[in-house]
Amino acid sequence: MAELRITGLGTYLPQRMVTNLELPPLDPPHSISDMDKVGVRARGIAQDHEDVSFMALQACHRALTQAEVDPLTLDFVILANWSERRYVPDLAPRIAHGLGAPRAFALDVGCACAGFLYGLTMAHGYLQNPRYLRGLVVASDRSTRRLKPGSRANLVFGDAAAAMVVERDAPRGAHLVDYELCTDGSHNGIMEVDDAGQLAPRIKQRELNQLAGRSLANVSRALLERNRLTLADIDWILPHSGTAGVQAMLAEHLGAPPEKTLNNLADVGNLAAASIPVSLAHFMATGRLKRGDRVLSAAVGLGWQSCAVLYTL
Repeated sequence: MAELRITGLGTYLPQRMVTNLELPPLDPPHSISDMDKVGVRARGIAQDHEDVSFMALQACHRALTQAEVDPLTLDFVILANWSERRYVPDLAPRIAHGLGAPRAFALDVGCACAGFLYGLTMAHGYLQNPRYLRGLVVASDRSTRRLKPGSRANLVFGDAAAAMVVERDAPRGAHLVDYELCTDGSHNGIMEVDDAGQLAPRIKQRELNQLAGRSLANVSRALLERNRLTLADIDWILPHSGTAGVQAMLAEHLGAPPEKTLNNLADVGNLAAASIPVSLAHFMATGRLKRGDRVLSAAVGLGWQSCAVLYTL
């Protein structure tokens, strides 16, 4: 089977980073102490010109530069996005055109916060075809545009984009070892976008934390068991950031050691599908993650989907 190698990683955070002190008033009111307990100190809020396509293009250019790849050689572009989904047109073709990648086929995927990992597994499938050599997997969301003004969700979400250049059997780059996908449609209606275009939960936060933590743990455990591995064999666990409550439930259900678990939720918020690649780039840049490390990442999407991927840097 052909290997998927990650040869370039680029991210984009909005120019405007907003601290808890700078947030508009919440309803009901929250003290700074209450805000800080949510686990997010700052988040990026995209300005009008920083739409999904703009942020995606910035992240893609940075990933292509790192990989030293000409966009003319791209075979595909996969965009994960939930915040500006539309019937037509998809946004991925716009991004491919903006990059100058005329021979790449391009498509959007959903899956909310699990979208990037689902896109990565799709890319692995495409790269099994000898006609395809390389592509881009991108996540870009302006989640803050989908939040009810004054709601607690404004404490949690931030905007961002991230992109990976993926190549078949490249001599360098992180190696995707294996992945596990799971869907449970019985939880399909726990969160929706209402007629006002705002995210509307149909489940209590405590129940959502439990469901997310349990789902992340189950899909991760299945992946490890199939590869005859345990958590002791994993150098780092880098999950979707979610919320502080989700992280606590993941640790409880998976038994994930806190000293081996990484996320940058406090600094940037929940970045939806871009959370994992942005976090990965951050910890690689700081030197926390090093070449040869074995990493487990997992995410859940509001479908209800879950996904875990195992990769070696």
